[in-house]
Amino acid sequence: MRDTLPKEVGQAVRILRLLRGLSMQEFAERAQLSATYLRQVERGERDLGLGALGLIAQGLQCDARLLLPGDGRSPVASVVAELFDRSQETLQNAILFLLMEPDDSPRKQAMLALASEDPERSRPAAPPKSRPPERAVSGRAPPSSSRRSGK
Repeated sequence: MRDTLPKEVGQAVRILRLLRGLSMQEFAERAQLSATYLRQVERGERDLGLGALGLIAQGLQCDARLLLPGDGRSPVASVVAELFDRSQETLQNAILFLLMEPDDSPRKQAMLALASEDPERSRPAAPPKSRPPERAVSGRAPPSSSRRSGK
């Protein structure tokens, strides 16, 4: 069985790079490593030394241990937890509400719609409008406006 560590580290590097919104070129500049080398790392084709691991972590602005498997948390979960901890308390409360509220709750659906800026989903469902009854067609001209002459 081939060692899976390079693939697992590469996957963590790729996920964190994408979550940070970094292009490969930006990442290479921040990490002070070549883009070719970093692509190979992301594909799991390169074994990393501690120095390279440190530079990659520096480029991703994270702790190098986050890139290594085995701590029970995925890189995505770690980044989400970090962002959650830095957010305002009102946002944290809203997120916790959404996590605990049942999926079919109208309140949850409205909040998710607001979060995604979908105005159609954020409005409560209105009952269908009833159409006015159609008038029978006659040979008469439609009534004129009800203006009266004052004199």
